[in-house]
Amino acid sequence: MSQWIAPAARWGALVLVLLAAAAIPDTGLMVSGPAGSPAWAADVLPDPADELPGLVAEQRFAGPAQIGDTGHPEIGELTTGVAPSPSGPTTYVPILLYHYIRINPNPSDRVGFGLSTPPAMFRAEMQYLADHAFHVISLHQAVVAIRNHATLPSRPVVLTFDDGYSDFYTAALPVMVSHGFTATDFVITGRMGLPGFMTPEQVLAADRLGFDIGAHTVDHVALAAISPARATWEMRRSQLTLEKLLGHPVLDFAYPYGSFDAYVMALAARLGFETAVSTLHGTIHSAAQLMDLSRVRIGGSMLLSTYAHDLGGPPPFASELRA
Repeated sequence: MSQWIAPAARWGALVLVLLAAAAIPDTGLMVSGPAGSPAWAADVLPDPADELPGLVAEQRFAGPAQIGDTGHPEIGELTTGVAPSPSGPTTYVPILLYHYIRINPNPSDRVGFGLSTPPAMFRAEMQYLADHAFHVISLHQAVVAIRNHATLPSRPVVLTFDDGYSDFYTAALPVMVSHGFTATDFVITGRMGLPGFMTPEQVLAADRLGFDIGAHTVDHVALAAISPARATWEMRRSQLTLEKLLGHPVLDFAYPYGSFDAYVMALAARLGFETAVSTLHGTIHSAAQLMDLSRVRIGGSMLLSTYAHDLGGPPPFASELRA
């Protein structure tokens, strides 16, 4: 996690932001949109170069974006870091990370391929969980167990999806419902209703079907690479938007690009999130890591046998492999 830890100066920035802002009751945090914004509004305005729409992925910020042969900004290498070893009592539970449930439409798009799980593969993965007595639990149930070092059902697993793509609702949700599974989808609120993303009505419908909706910022920006003021606005505004839509608190957050530091982690706790998930790889968790929970990335050309191995499960049946 050291690659994301910023200098101690950001802690000072956190204190300044929290003390100076008082526009939102009960939070002590100023949250204003670009319209009617305070003096730091220019710092909060979305940057259209933040990310290529439709290619939401974790990024290492090694330098400015480059224009590739496709004419699109190259969004960088996917993070593959391993979570630091937890201290204190630990709880084992794989938290899976999905993005798209689709056949990647552009064969030359390596990033899109890596983030895409074909629908047939997703069905096979869910069938594997059902066939081998995995217990799909909610993220909240996992967090409670991690916090209290409590016992979980045998072969526990948590399903999470990043970005709020429309294929979560059209392709993934029906399969999970058929098995009685649940999941958490982290929604980019500024993209709800855009092509390829869930509409607010679909987000609300998923919530009412028992799926959890988490916040994933307004504009999908790398929080450790922007100012404290903008990071505050991105996180709180996405939370408020979802809470207004859903009519209840939103307690889960995912760091876009897996980008976070000590300041951002403290901010997530300050905003009342009970957990924030990262893109670091790991299946063993401790109570001290609830603001940077590790996950297991799923997608691309992953074989069902690899999926089983990553979950610590038995090899797939021959019939499952044939399917």
